[in-house]
Amino acid sequence: MTNYPASDPAYPRPASAELLALAARARPDWEPTALRDALAHARYLGMSWGQTLAAAGRLMADPDAEPADLLPSAPEPWRQRRPAPGPETAHRGAAAVRAALHSDTDPAD
Repeated sequence: MTNYPASDPAYPRPASAELLALAARARPDWEPTALRDALAHARYLGMSWGQTLAAAGRLMADPDAEPADLLPSAPEPWRQRRPAPGPETAHRGAAAVRAALHSDTDPAD
């Protein structure tokens, strides 16, 4: 999680109380404690404020959504530890596909 300098007005800051107030007005069918608990769990899982805010906004706009639906939006820990494959991986895969497509041997033989 990123901690922004409190004195710098250029950085966004979490506004959980305001988000809860908006949700109370936008989704009176939601239990207020359910969203508060989901926000706390999202923070525990390492979701950034931007990720949480965007996911909560999408949920408020979805008439079938529930506050607990916020949590599947959390980043999976294994994705954070695993480096992205290099471009050579895609080239090797493409070369293997080309070789398979343009093979001179007939697989029926």
